[in-house]
Amino acid sequence: MSGARRKRKEVLARRLSAALVMLFFAGMGVAGVLGVRYLTDPARLPLRTIRVEDHFRHLDRAELQRALTAAVDGGFFGVDLEKVRQAALRLPWVAGARVTRIWPDRLQVEIVEQVPVARWNDGGLVNGNGEVFYPKGGKGLALPLRFRGPEGKAVQMLAFYRDVQPGFRRRNLEIRELMLDRRGEWRLKLDDGVLVVVGRARQQYRIERLLAAYAVLGQAGRNLRRIDLRYEQGFAVAWRPEEKG
Repeated sequence: MSGARRKRKEVLARRLSAALVMLFFAGMGVAGVLGVRYLTDPARLPLRTIRVEDHFRHLDRAELQRALTAAVDGGFFGVDLEKVRQAALRLPWVAGARVTRIWPDRLQVEIVEQVPVARWNDGGLVNGNGEVFYPKGGKGLALPLRFRGPEGKAVQMLAFYRDVQPGFRRRNLEIRELMLDRRGEWRLKLDDGVLVVVGRARQQYRIERLLAAYAVLGQAGRNLRRIDLRYEQGFAVAWRPEEKG
Protein backbone atom coordinates (compact mmCIF):
# COMPACT_ATOMS: atom_id res chain seq x y z
CA MET A 1 0.00 0.00 0.00
CA SER A 2 1.36 3.34 -1.03
CA GLY A 3 2.12 5.98 1.54
CA ALA A 4 -0.49 8.39 0.10
CA ARG A 5 -3.22 5.78 0.28
CA ARG A 6 -2.34 4.89 3.87
CA LYS A 7 -2.36 8.56 4.81
CA ARG A 8 -5.85 9.00 3.29
CA LYS A 9 -7.13 6.07 5.37
CA GLU A 10 -5.67 7.55 8.53
CA VAL A 11 -7.31 10.93 7.84
CA LEU A 12 -10.63 9.21 7.13
CA ALA A 13 -10.39 7.21 10.36
CA ARG A 14 -9.65 10.34 12.38
CA ARG A 15 -12.61 12.14 10.79
CA LEU A 16 -14.88 9.17 11.49
CA SER A 17 -13.74 9.05 15.10
CA ALA A 18 -14.35 12.76 15.49
CA ALA A 19 -17.80 12.42 13.95
CA LEU A 20 -18.67 9.56 16.30
CA VAL A 21 -17.50 11.60 19.30
CA MET A 22 -19.61 14.56 18.17
CA LEU A 23 -22.62 12.31 17.66
CA PHE A 24 -22.11 10.81 21.12
CA PHE A 25 -22.02 14.21 22.84
CA ALA A 26 -24.93 15.47 20.75
CA GLY A 27 -26.91 12.43 21.81
CA MET A 28 -25.97 13.03 25.42
CA GLY A 29 -27.07 16.65 25.09
CA VAL A 30 -30.42 15.70 23.62
CA ALA A 31 -30.88 13.08 26.32
CA GLY A 32 -29.99 15.64 28.95
CA VAL A 33 -32.47 18.17 27.61
CA LEU A 34 -35.18 15.53 27.41
CA GLY A 35 -34.29 14.36 30.90
CA VAL A 36 -34.50 17.88 32.32
CA ARG A 37 -37.83 18.44 30.58
CA TYR A 38 -39.09 15.16 31.96
CA LEU A 39 -38.01 15.87 35.52
CA THR A 40 -39.19 19.49 35.55
CA ASP A 41 -42.58 18.67 34.12
CA PRO A 42 -45.03 19.50 36.95
CA ALA A 43 -46.91 16.31 36.12
CA ARG A 44 -43.78 14.29 36.98
CA LEU A 45 -42.86 14.02 40.68
CA PRO A 46 -45.43 16.61 41.79
CA LEU A 47 -45.04 18.37 45.12
CA ARG A 48 -47.67 17.15 47.54
CA THR A 49 -46.67 18.78 50.83
CA ILE A 50 -45.28 22.10 52.02
CA ARG A 51 -44.14 21.59 55.57
CA VAL A 52 -43.80 24.72 57.71
CA GLU A 53 -42.51 24.91 61.25
CA ASP A 54 -45.40 25.88 63.50
CA HIS A 55 -43.91 27.82 66.41
CA PHE A 56 -45.13 31.33 65.71
CA ARG A 57 -46.26 34.00 68.14
CA HIS A 58 -47.68 36.47 65.65
CA LEU A 59 -47.38 35.07 62.12
CA ASP A 60 -50.64 33.81 60.63
CA ARG A 61 -49.83 30.26 59.55
CA ALA A 62 -52.77 30.05 57.14
CA GLU A 63 -51.68 33.26 55.42
CA LEU A 64 -48.14 31.93 55.11
CA GLN A 65 -49.36 28.63 53.68
CA ARG A 66 -51.43 30.45 51.05
CA ALA A 67 -48.47 32.60 50.01
CA LEU A 68 -46.17 29.58 49.69
CA THR A 69 -48.69 27.52 47.75
CA ALA A 70 -49.29 30.36 45.27
CA ALA A 71 -45.54 30.58 44.61
CA VAL A 72 -45.10 26.90 43.71
CA ASP A 73 -45.06 26.61 39.92
CA GLY A 74 -43.41 23.27 39.23
CA GLY A 75 -42.80 19.74 40.40
CA PHE A 76 -40.12 18.48 42.78
CA PHE A 77 -37.19 19.42 40.52
CA GLY A 78 -38.82 22.29 38.66
CA VAL A 79 -40.01 24.42 41.58
CA ASP A 80 -38.20 27.74 41.98
CA LEU A 81 -37.02 27.67 45.60
CA GLU A 82 -36.02 31.34 45.59
CA LYS A 83 -39.45 32.36 44.38
CA VAL A 84 -41.03 30.44 47.24
CA ARG A 85 -38.61 32.01 49.72
CA GLN A 86 -39.36 35.52 48.48
CA ALA A 87 -43.08 34.84 48.80
CA ALA A 88 -42.54 34.13 52.49
CA LEU A 89 -40.30 37.19 52.99
CA ARG A 90 -43.00 39.49 51.63
CA LEU A 91 -45.10 38.80 54.72
CA PRO A 92 -44.35 41.47 57.35
CA TRP A 93 -43.93 39.03 60.23
CA VAL A 94 -41.28 36.99 58.36
CA ALA A 95 -37.69 38.08 59.08
CA GLY A 96 -35.98 35.18 57.30
CA ALA A 97 -36.82 32.02 55.36
CA ARG A 98 -35.08 28.89 54.08
CA VAL A 99 -36.66 26.48 51.58
CA THR A 100 -35.33 22.98 50.81
CA ARG A 101 -36.53 19.94 48.90
CA ILE A 102 -37.27 16.71 50.81
CA TRP A 103 -37.45 13.65 48.55
CA PRO A 104 -39.72 12.69 46.95
CA ASP A 105 -42.59 15.21 47.12
CA ARG A 106 -42.11 17.75 49.90
CA LEU A 107 -40.84 21.25 50.51
CA GLN A 108 -39.46 22.10 53.93
CA VAL A 109 -39.84 25.77 54.90
CA GLU A 110 -38.00 27.16 57.91
CA ILE A 111 -39.19 30.59 59.05
CA VAL A 112 -37.51 33.14 61.30
CA GLU A 113 -40.26 35.27 62.79
CA GLN A 114 -39.87 38.96 63.49
CA VAL A 115 -39.27 39.79 67.15
CA PRO A 116 -40.50 43.33 67.84
CA VAL A 117 -38.70 45.35 70.51
CA ALA A 118 -40.63 48.62 70.20
CA ARG A 119 -43.56 50.28 68.52
CA TRP A 120 -42.69 52.73 65.76
CA ASN A 121 -44.66 55.95 65.39
CA ASP A 122 -48.26 54.95 64.55
CA GLY A 123 -48.67 51.37 63.36
CA GLY A 124 -45.10 50.24 62.77
CA LEU A 125 -42.82 47.96 64.78
CA VAL A 126 -39.04 47.86 65.20
CA ASN A 127 -37.12 44.58 65.41
CA GLY A 128 -33.81 43.91 67.14
CA ASN A 129 -31.83 45.07 64.08
CA GLY A 130 -33.57 48.43 63.98
CA GLU A 131 -35.65 47.44 60.95
CA VAL A 132 -39.19 48.82 60.74
CA PHE A 133 -42.04 46.62 59.55
CA TYR A 134 -45.78 47.15 59.33
CA PRO A 135 -47.83 44.01 60.10
CA LYS A 136 -51.58 43.84 60.31
CA GLY A 137 -52.64 44.58 63.85
CA GLY A 138 -49.26 46.01 64.74
CA LYS A 139 -50.84 49.22 65.96
CA GLY A 140 -52.64 47.38 68.73
CA LEU A 141 -49.72 45.21 69.82
CA ALA A 142 -48.92 45.79 73.49
CA LEU A 143 -45.23 46.67 73.84
CA PRO A 144 -43.85 48.73 76.72
CA LEU A 145 -41.48 50.73 74.51
CA ARG A 146 -42.31 53.21 71.73
CA PHE A 147 -40.04 55.10 69.33
CA ARG A 148 -41.17 58.30 67.68
CA GLY A 149 -38.84 59.62 65.02
CA PRO A 150 -38.24 60.43 61.35
CA GLU A 151 -38.23 57.66 58.79
CA GLY A 152 -34.82 56.03 58.45
CA LYS A 153 -33.77 56.79 62.05
CA ALA A 154 -34.90 53.58 63.75
CA VAL A 155 -31.40 52.03 63.78
CA GLN A 156 -29.95 55.16 65.39
CA MET A 157 -32.75 55.31 67.94
CA LEU A 158 -32.36 51.67 68.90
CA ALA A 159 -28.61 52.16 69.39
CA PHE A 160 -29.26 55.24 71.56
CA TYR A 161 -31.79 53.34 73.67
CA ARG A 162 -29.38 50.46 74.24
CA ASP A 163 -26.65 52.89 75.26
CA VAL A 164 -28.64 54.81 77.88
CA GLN A 165 -31.24 52.35 79.18
CA PRO A 166 -28.81 50.38 81.43
CA GLY A 167 -28.08 53.51 83.46
CA PHE A 168 -31.76 54.13 84.10
CA ARG A 169 -32.36 50.48 84.90
CA ARG A 170 -29.70 50.54 87.61
CA ARG A 171 -31.90 53.14 89.28
CA ASN A 172 -35.04 51.04 88.84
CA LEU A 173 -36.29 53.20 85.96
CA GLU A 174 -37.35 52.18 82.46
CA ILE A 175 -37.56 54.26 79.29
CA ARG A 176 -41.08 53.89 77.94
CA GLU A 177 -40.93 56.35 75.05
CA LEU A 178 -37.98 57.64 73.04
CA MET A 179 -38.42 60.64 70.74
CA LEU A 180 -36.17 62.19 68.11
CA ASP A 181 -37.31 65.18 66.07
CA ARG A 182 -36.10 66.33 62.65
CA ARG A 183 -33.71 68.82 64.25
CA GLY A 184 -31.93 66.00 66.08
CA GLU A 185 -33.28 66.75 69.55
CA TRP A 186 -33.76 63.77 71.85
CA ARG A 187 -36.48 63.34 74.46
CA LEU A 188 -37.49 60.38 76.53
CA LYS A 189 -40.32 59.51 78.88
CA LEU A 190 -39.75 57.28 81.90
CA ASP A 191 -42.06 54.74 83.45
CA ASP A 192 -42.70 57.10 86.36
CA GLY A 193 -44.18 59.60 83.90
CA VAL A 194 -41.27 62.06 83.88
CA LEU A 195 -40.37 63.66 80.54
CA VAL A 196 -36.62 64.17 80.05
CA VAL A 197 -35.49 66.69 77.41
CA VAL A 198 -31.96 65.63 76.46
CA GLY A 199 -31.27 67.95 73.52
CA ARG A 200 -29.03 67.68 70.48
CA ALA A 201 -25.53 67.59 71.99
CA ARG A 202 -23.55 65.69 74.64
CA GLN A 203 -26.46 63.35 75.28
CA GLN A 204 -24.49 60.71 77.18
CA TYR A 205 -22.85 63.28 79.45
CA ARG A 206 -26.16 64.99 80.20
CA ILE A 207 -27.91 61.73 81.02
CA GLU A 208 -25.10 60.61 83.32
CA ARG A 209 -25.30 63.96 85.13
CA LEU A 210 -29.05 63.47 85.57
CA LEU A 211 -28.70 59.92 86.86
CA ALA A 212 -26.16 61.02 89.44
CA ALA A 213 -28.79 63.34 90.95
CA TYR A 214 -31.91 61.27 90.33
CA ALA A 215 -31.98 59.74 93.78
CA VAL A 216 -32.49 63.22 95.25
CA LEU A 217 -35.00 64.21 92.56
CA GLY A 218 -36.90 60.99 93.09
CA GLN A 219 -37.76 62.06 96.60
CA ALA A 220 -40.21 64.49 95.03
CA GLY A 221 -42.31 61.47 94.10
CA ARG A 222 -45.23 62.12 91.76
CA ASN A 223 -44.66 65.88 91.77
CA LEU A 224 -41.77 65.66 89.29
CA ARG A 225 -43.07 66.29 85.77
CA ARG A 226 -40.28 67.43 83.42
CA ILE A 227 -36.48 67.64 83.44
CA ASP A 228 -34.64 69.76 80.89
CA LEU A 229 -30.96 68.82 80.51
CA ARG A 230 -30.08 71.53 77.97
CA TYR A 231 -28.12 73.67 80.44
CA GLU A 232 -24.37 73.97 80.74
CA GLN A 233 -24.19 73.98 84.54
CA GLY A 234 -27.14 71.78 85.44
CA PHE A 235 -30.74 71.15 84.47
CA ALA A 236 -34.17 72.64 84.97
CA VAL A 237 -36.99 70.84 86.72
CA ALA A 238 -40.74 71.38 86.32
CA TRP A 239 -43.20 70.16 88.92
CA ARG A 240 -46.77 69.06 88.69
CA PRO A 241 -49.33 71.31 90.26
CA GLU A 242 -50.10 70.25 93.80
CA GLU A 243 -53.43 68.54 94.16
CA LYS A 244 -55.85 70.45 96.33
CA GLY A 245 -57.51 68.43 99.02
